[in-house]
Parts: sequence; C-alpha cells; structure tokens
Amino acid sequence: MSIALSGAVLRTLLRPELRAARIRPLLVAATAGLVVVGGPAAFSSHVEPASAVLLLRIATVLGALGLAFLLDDPAARTTVVLPVTQALRRGLRMALGLLAFGLFWGASAVLARLGVAAGAREAFPVGALAVEGTALASLTLSLALLGLRHSAAGSGSVLATLALILLLATALLLPDRSALFPAPGAPNGGAAILRWGTLLTFALCFSGWELRERRTVHRGKGVRRT
Repeated sequence: MSIALSGAVLRTLLRPELRAARIRPLLVAATAGLVVVGGPAAFSSHVEPASAVLLLRIATVLGALGLAFLLDDPAARTTVVLPVTQALRRGLRMALGLLAFGLFWGASAVLARLGVAAGAREAFPVGALAVEGTALASLTLSLALLGLRHSAAGSGSVLATLALILLLATALLLPDRSALFPAPGAPNGGAAILRWGTLLTFALCFSGWELRERRTVHRGKGVRRT
C-alpha cells in the first residue's frame, strides 16, 4: 500500500473512529486533572515542588484511567467485515488517545509548575514526570488491548482499570530503593526513570504484539484477517 493511499485510508477512518471512540471518560478525567493542578496555581504561587509533583501525578493517573475506556467497542463483532483490519482501527484510536493525553498532560504540567515559586521551579522534574506519564498512558492502553482480546463484549476497560489500580497500589507499597514515585531531588530518581522507561518499552512492544494482524483459517472459508 502506497504512502498516499495509506494517508487516504487514515483520513477516511479518522471521523468514524473519533465518533465511535469512548472519549467522554478521557475528557472528564482530563478536566478533573486540570482542576486538581490548576487550583493551587490560580490561588497561590508558593506551592512546594513536592506538592506540585503530587498534584501532577494525580492528574496523570486520572488521565490514564480515562484512557482505559478509549478502545471499548461493543460493536466490534459487526465491524470485522470492514475492508480495514481492527488492528489499524485500534492503532489509530490509540494514537489519537495518546495525542489527546499528551496535550492534557502538557497543560497540567504547565499549571503545576506555575504554582511553584519562581525560585524553586528548577526542583520541579518535568522530564522525569513526562516519562512517568507516557509510560502510564501507554501501559494503560496495552492493558486495554489485552482486555479486548479476552472480552466477548468488546470492552477492555474493566481489565485495564483494575490492573492500573493494582499497579499503583503496588507501586505505593514499594520500598524507597525501588520506588516508582520518588520525591523531587531524591537520590533514587534516576533509577525510577529507568524503571518507567522499561515499563514504557514493554508497553509499546506488547501493544505492537497485540495489534499484529492475526490470521484465522476456517475450513471452506479461506483466511480471515482481524
């Protein structure tokens, strides 16, 4: 398939996928996250860096929970006969979701940093928090894909939400030397970034594996691609 033809297919799919995607939970979660980080920024410029980081992490988790519902598609069984694969449709929906999440997260990070006193903003680890957010969002979508594979109702959000909550609960119980959410300036901050980078790599590889085109041979009916 040529690049021009691929672009035409993606443009054709864009509108129906936006209409079919469950974006309302993401919009609600993103709005709640912006309120969480924007409140202190609106009323104070003396938020401690550690408090601002905590608020941004809460907003990030809210956004990830909103992403968990993005791939739900109760009508998935009826769209198998479309001339494009479910992998392409889901991949496009994931890309759009990650773009929306990135815009929301960027706005949240700006608000959180604005709430910190100007002299203390250097202690606000934007880069490390961006790795956390990207990894958490990607991991949530990969879990949603896994949930879709094992859901007859076309809903991966249940597994993704429960797994994400379990992951966060486990992360909060980890000892300091293995912490995934270190305090700003903590000596184990670099190791935490590496752990999040590992989780991000795993999530991307797992998503690619889940999105691969599967071929199911049916006797007398040829090959069906999904």
